[in-house]
Amino acid sequence: MKESIKNKIIEKARDLLFKTSEDDITMNLIAKELGITAPTLYHYFKGKDELIAAAQALVTDEINSIVSLKYPPSIPVEMKILTTTGQIAEYFMKTNVPPHYLIGDPKDRPEILKGFMEKFIAMFESYVKSKKNFKLSPQHAMFRYLALMAAEILNCKNNGTKLPEDFSEIIFGLVFNN
Repeated sequence: MKESIKNKIIEKARDLLFKTSEDDITMNLIAKELGITAPTLYHYFKGKDELIAAAQALVTDEINSIVSLKYPPSIPVEMKILTTTGQIAEYFMKTNVPPHYLIGDPKDRPEILKGFMEKFIAMFESYVKSKKNFKLSPQHAMFRYLALMAAEILNCKNNGTKLPEDFSEIIFGLVFNN
């Protein structure tokens, strides 16, 4: 039961991080949102910084779990990237994570997503090597890819529309066929 309450507190802090700035989040606000008292929060966390760090770690873990999926060796790299893209986009649309979390943190703390970036770059490396006359580095291709994903996700959120069925293929084509 204690872990369940602690997880709900972390999830609420995560949700608030996506709606407002870290500076505007207080222990009292989180307690109010959850319908509990602030002293209850302090039973689980020493303070706001510890709770915010836990919320940021949750986002990182959730995204990294998507990128860490193991594919059979027979699956082409292109399919791995397309499948991962679809799952990342679904996560961002479902949880209302701001798309800038794809390419960095609003407070300029890219360390939060370092593992995600490293894994995603690794997916691009072998594909970039297989493309003749492709001048972008795997890192540049990955950042271009993520920026295009973020722009389209934000556009769909702002318009209240769903991502197109072929979202992954469109983004992939924009990056690698230009």
